[in-house]
Amino acid sequence: MHPQPPSTTRRTYCRLCHCACPIDAEIEDGRVVRVRGVRENDLYHGYTCPKGRAYPAMHADPDRLLHSQKRRPDGGHEPISVERAMDEIAERLSGILAEHGPRSVALYLGTQCAAHPATGALARAWHAALGSEMYFTPITIDQPGKFVAQALHGVWKAPPQNFDRPDAIVIVGANPLVANHMGLPCSNPGRWLKEQRARGCELVVIDPRRTETARQADLHLQVRPGCDAIVQAAMLRILFEEGLVDDAFLIEEVEGVEALRAAVAPFVASRVAEIAGIATADLERAARIWGRAARGYTVVGTGPNMNGPGATLIEYLALCLTTVCGRWLRAGDRVLNPGALITPMAYKAQANPRRPAYGFGETLRVRGLRDSTAGLPTAALAEEMILEGEGRIRALVCVGGNPVNAWPDQTRTLEALEAADLVVQIDAKMSETARHADYVIATRMPFEMPGMTMLVDSQSTLERGYGFPRPFAAIAPALVDPPEGSDLIEDWELFYGLAQRMDVGLFIGNKRGMQPVDMQNKPTSETLFRAMTEGSRIPFDEVAAVEGGGVFDGEPVYVGPKDPGCDTRLDVGNKEMMTDLGALATQVTADPTEPSPRAFRLISRRTAEVYNSTGVELAGQVTGRSFNPAFLSPEDAAALGLEPGDEIRLVSDHGRIPAILEIDRHLRPGLVSMAHGWGGAPDRDAEVRSLGGNTNRLASTDAAWDRYTGIPVMSNLPVDVVTGGDGAA
Repeated sequence: MHPQPPSTTRRTYCRLCHCACPIDAEIEDGRVVRVRGVRENDLYHGYTCPKGRAYPAMHADPDRLLHSQKRRPDGGHEPISVERAMDEIAERLSGILAEHGPRSVALYLGTQCAAHPATGALARAWHAALGSEMYFTPITIDQPGKFVAQALHGVWKAPPQNFDRPDAIVIVGANPLVANHMGLPCSNPGRWLKEQRARGCELVVIDPRRTETARQADLHLQVRPGCDAIVQAAMLRILFEEGLVDDAFLIEEVEGVEALRAAVAPFVASRVAEIAGIATADLERAARIWGRAARGYTVVGTGPNMNGPGATLIEYLALCLTTVCGRWLRAGDRVLNPGALITPMAYKAQANPRRPAYGFGETLRVRGLRDSTAGLPTAALAEEMILEGEGRIRALVCVGGNPVNAWPDQTRTLEALEAADLVVQIDAKMSETARHADYVIATRMPFEMPGMTMLVDSQSTLERGYGFPRPFAAIAPALVDPPEGSDLIEDWELFYGLAQRMDVGLFIGNKRGMQPVDMQNKPTSETLFRAMTEGSRIPFDEVAAVEGGGVFDGEPVYVGPKDPGCDTRLDVGNKEMMTDLGALATQVTADPTEPSPRAFRLISRRTAEVYNSTGVELAGQVTGRSFNPAFLSPEDAAALGLEPGDEIRLVSDHGRIPAILEIDRHLRPGLVSMAHGWGGAPDRDAEVRSLGGNTNRLASTDAAWDRYTGIPVMSNLPVDVVTGGDGAA
């Protein structure tokens, strides 16, 4: 990097998450000291989030790792040069592979990899070169139902209507005004929503909590947790009964309509409203808002997906709501966001041939779980590391994630890390997972390495309620050098270094084809970026020339007509989904079930200052509160004699955690709302006022799970609130 003046401002973009906000970074003495949004950007209008604005503090964190670490026999860690660490890791991995085969080495790519595409590409290339299928991601502990439901329903070969002049938006269990990754545009969601509502768009939010997004809604269905699917089914019944469906689209492009019509018949609005704890008139109004709109989209967030059993059905019913009303782009419609750094797509007004959704590929030894379109179930990974016998996973390489804080069943996760022959954690700090790793590879922070927004493109073009209204893209160089005297690498360099030492070749590319990586002359990040964007709709150099990124409309892209003789159809009557819907109908029409033996239900929530577990260590600088409170309604707190700031225990059938009480007047009584990704291992429970509590310790991976994806119950979890002592499970 060229020498910089003592003080300067550089335009770039934030790489903390998918939103890629354009920012002006103020640099003093070689360090980024503050950032601010770019007001003249006509997509973001100066928008940034609290965690993005705190990013300079993450770079300057005094606890940041400047050297890689190796675990000592006593459990502590000591510095090790990164080259020596790669030598030792490669040697140990080679021994494990020689003795136990490729299945013994697992790779976990966490959420942070999404902002650094070269890392995921090189990590997967290295892992594939080893011959291992044991590849896991957060998708299967976050929103796996979305991908499996798409495969069961079928994928339309043109985007949904999304952010192009919607008349109605239905958001189920998401809060995009706080966690703006799903439901509203990543670019300034609040401003965009205000503009759409001014032109007449109506917003319906279905959520047990009156979230920040729900408070802006035209209609909020504050349902009891676990009622999302029956409410969606009742809405579908109303749409059919009142003729609010697109009959022409259904006749031409959809199968299973009569099966769906019959399956939703038992979901009478009055009965569903009674069970869900909402007004019948509100449920009927929600269906009519959606059915009478000319354009719109539906989206399901993390909360309903974390319900475990039935999570895939919730996503499938959201697709059915989209399809029965024909909310897909048609022949001749313009695609406002066709992506920028991805290869051009041929959009057509037809369904793609359906592909297997689940139950294919690698079979795990745990609960008979197999691969799905969402990937191998991460909830089973810890058990695969513990369970003795042939096929046991003995080595874990983790990048971009923090399993101890993120995986369900924290106790089992800790046991798995201790049982492993080798754990390698790539991290910028001694996270909870790093504390239990054999090697911690210290990495550069984002402002110290190049960045590219490519990964958001494909999701923006196909996912409902995701991404940007127009094709925003950015490619940015490193802004500053790593701290003087440090020994840091970019995340992807570990996998390149291991491949060299283990004598395996790497390949990188895109849908146009793969090309070998030069294993003799180390590539730069830009070299890898260029290989990944070869043949992209907007050339690499054109995007790179716009400092901080921009909108790249390019030549207009339109949806083409259906291929002659094409007979593929979307399926709203998938047999397995109708079976699951039938089981729900039995519950709806039966007498009320026995009440839960636990007094409360724990539901998930998001916070603006933290992205999963990223940023928790600096949350106090943003909000003045460095822990994740357990929120109760005022009524429940009063009944328990509790005051804000009191220390409590949450107790489930599986475990217990400490928590600090806060009041949320927007929460339904009977619920506890708490953010995931915080806290420490059990030996740090006394630090609850600085670390918070880890909700995943309350979740069991094998008590109840979605049969398609393996995701267990992590939200809508029965708990008790204990005000004295540790309680009893």
